[in-house]
Amino acid sequence: MTCLFEDRLADRALRLLDPVARIAAHRRAELPAAWDAIEAARRAGHWVALLLDYELGEWLEPGLTDARDGDARDPLPRLTALVHARAEWGPCASTPQSAAAMAGRGGAAPAWDPRPRPGTPRAGHAQAIEAIRAGIARGDYYQINYTLPLHLDWPPDLDPAQVYAYLAGRHPVSHAACVRDGNRWVLSLSPELFIARDGARLRVRPMKGTAPRHADPAWDRQAGEALQRSAKNRAENLMIVDLLRNDLGRIAVPGSVRVPALFDLEAYPSVWTLTSTVEAEAPDVPLAEVMRALFPCGSVTGAPKIAAMRAIRALEQRRRGIYCGSVGWLAPDGDFSLNVAIRTIELRDGQAQFGVGGGIVYDSRAADEWEECLWKARVLNPD
Repeated sequence: MTCLFEDRLADRALRLLDPVARIAAHRRAELPAAWDAIEAARRAGHWVALLLDYELGEWLEPGLTDARDGDARDPLPRLTALVHARAEWGPCASTPQSAAAMAGRGGAAPAWDPRPRPGTPRAGHAQAIEAIRAGIARGDYYQINYTLPLHLDWPPDLDPAQVYAYLAGRHPVSHAACVRDGNRWVLSLSPELFIARDGARLRVRPMKGTAPRHADPAWDRQAGEALQRSAKNRAENLMIVDLLRNDLGRIAVPGSVRVPALFDLEAYPSVWTLTSTVEAEAPDVPLAEVMRALFPCGSVTGAPKIAAMRAIRALEQRRRGIYCGSVGWLAPDGDFSLNVAIRTIELRDGQAQFGVGGGIVYDSRAADEWEECLWKARVLNPD
């Protein structure tokens, strides 16, 4: 097992050590026992790495009881918990699995060319966008986060840890993770926090609204300012803030939900983003209950959440996997931090996939959304 979590902006890393057990849920009926085992491991003083596939949300949401159950023959569970005896905190550069693979400074470019190939043709993508717009016009929902998979070339001798180290060094973010579970690797370069707990306080930071960076400083500054002023992006962001306020309200102390930051503009090496913060007090609420109230994050579903998830299932007709799910850690004291698994490579049995997408509203244009997906994939470029 490899379990590394990094805040590259604060130069702070957490590495879980000495694996103890693996907990998994392949079917809905296995979830209660899995949550109980995770809680027992935490109470026993262990640290837990969590891999929560997007489709786990279909088992957690009471309004989606018609969702297909897991296939007992599927080797990939929707919930995976990797239990470890201890953990080490330190600066990013001091917690590599190996100096060559995870030096935290990027190092030489790995010998790879991912050649991302859309798993959905452009015409099919455009049809889906128009179907979403029609659903919005009917009043079925307000926004849908529609995504498509990109299939990547992955030579057999390419070290996933080296790829992670290189990409994370070039694209520093606050919620990066490199996790190995058997023949499955998850390399997450996520800038988005799903939810974190610090004592009794829960904090979510939905990210909705992105724009590409520019080499020219003047153009770059204008792009960021335009994003922050954009009525479309602010409306999308506010929809998700309201959704998450409602989700948190299901488990929070009455009157404790607040929005300390709205429409913050954040700069990353390749994109500008629009991010808001929602907080609430929820003492003694177990992780399972928090996940039932909030997972998956509203920023990767749309609103209203149940209607959006039904539409996603019908339109995408595939499993997202860890993409748009969550990767994170749970500490013995009950604190945790989980990202939104965007900008995330999932590698299994030599097959690599990377998801891209965006929020679709009535004003969305299919051509613009397609181009946005392509430039979001530039984070993979080795040059």
